[in-house]
Amino acid sequence: MNGKLVAVNKSFPGLYYYYLSLNHMAKFEQDFPITGLSKKQFLVIAFETIKYLGWRIRFVSDAGVIAYTQNSEYAWNGEITVKLERDKANVQCVPISNMVSDAGQSEHTVSQYIAAFEKMKSAITEDEISEKYKVYKKDFVPPYEDTLKPNIRPKYSFSGGYLSLFKPAEGYFVTPILIDLNILIFLAMLFTGVSFFEPSAASMIRGGANATVATPNGQWWRLITNCFIHFGFFHLLMNMYALVFVGLFLEPFLGKAKFIIAYMLSGIIASLASLWWHDHTVSAGASGAIFGMYGVFLALLSTNHIERGMRKGLLINIGIFVVYNLAYGSFKGGIDNAAHIGGLVSGLIMGYAFMPSLRQPDNVKRQWLALLSVSIVAICLVTIACLNLRQSDRFIYENRIAEFNQIEDSALTALKDTDYKPDETLLEELQQGLIYWTKGISLAKELDHLKLSDRLHRRNRLLIQYCQLRIASYQLMEQNIKLGKGHVTPELKQINQQITSTIHQLPSR
Repeated sequence: MNGKLVAVNKSFPGLYYYYLSLNHMAKFEQDFPITGLSKKQFLVIAFETIKYLGWRIRFVSDAGVIAYTQNSEYAWNGEITVKLERDKANVQCVPISNMVSDAGQSEHTVSQYIAAFEKMKSAITEDEISEKYKVYKKDFVPPYEDTLKPNIRPKYSFSGGYLSLFKPAEGYFVTPILIDLNILIFLAMLFTGVSFFEPSAASMIRGGANATVATPNGQWWRLITNCFIHFGFFHLLMNMYALVFVGLFLEPFLGKAKFIIAYMLSGIIASLASLWWHDHTVSAGASGAIFGMYGVFLALLSTNHIERGMRKGLLINIGIFVVYNLAYGSFKGGIDNAAHIGGLVSGLIMGYAFMPSLRQPDNVKRQWLALLSVSIVAICLVTIACLNLRQSDRFIYENRIAEFNQIEDSALTALKDTDYKPDETLLEELQQGLIYWTKGISLAKELDHLKLSDRLHRRNRLLIQYCQLRIASYQLMEQNIKLGKGHVTPELKQINQQITSTIHQLPSR
């Protein structure tokens, strides 16, 4: 065991004062091996040794303990620091009293502690260690308040005004890249003719939106691509504003790798939640992934990982953001709350899963283990959900509805350019149309046996009614042609009005 005496010159004037400062600020530290002790065993023995010696504990953490010898006001006093290192422990004593005598007290105190530690090591049982560790663990200070650990507080380095929000920097690297990528994709879509303010659903599907008619049909890449396209400028603006806020505060805590993994996985899970919840959807935007990052942040804020001074204000602000947006989405149409909730919940789970590695930032093995385990579990769950979704009745329904749409298009051929068709051709097309509408009824009745929502079952019944009205109208048209009536009869006009009413009653897709 090696000990060393350290003297600090405070540069007081005069030889006497120089000697006084050396004596006052002298500290002694010594390493000693902890072979055979686990981290838990060492910490409990270290804490109990302080109590055994009658010293006052200042704070405890998973890195060690700081205490005071707690001697009288007119006697020598010292601050004791016991710090756990890789395969050894370091004990340090620094005088904190104003006494100029009692030289060598620091060395004596360190030796006294090490001797007491060895004695305590052989006296305490394993059961006592387990019970006492549970009690001590509750009082561990957060990592960012632990002076026994390296300073790993988030560091921000912005010097370019608002433009710096778009430039990668230390502690803020992934967020600006994501923002720039979203903006570039938005501009690229504008150049292809997509509307600046209100893009159509068809143009968004072409751009990579998440769609019930496309994603489960093998286009699973849409679960990711939809997170980078937006329904117009204001949709992009609001999402990027929310991303900047969460990125500024959260990325320095998570680091680049955890931040991008959490963002992408939350976005995928949010997209999948949207498909799972909605009967039919065309969804896009970064909000699902952003809600995931807010979920991660809420997980961290619910622990002592973030220092107490920051915790309350951030928790209030993020809580207001989440509650307001979910409530707003519940009352306003066109907002995908399923994706928001899916992202939020997945983010919460990932936040708690990352906690063990965040508490030990220097443990490279634990960092990789956290990233790999979270990614593998999430991808496996997503894969299982995708397979189940593909085999679900709702997916079967969507594919069969596509068949119905083709049948409808074929049947409506008879109504195109009727004024220019000979009666024989028109009668032939009407006969063929009747066959198509009969097929449509059979298909809709088959779909009604699937396990679907009440909304879709109601839609099926209306589709059957729609086909029956079309059959009635085609039969009347046949009769009118055969009777030589070239105008629309009152009966046919009435049926056409019923057809229009039925179409308006069909739930929108």
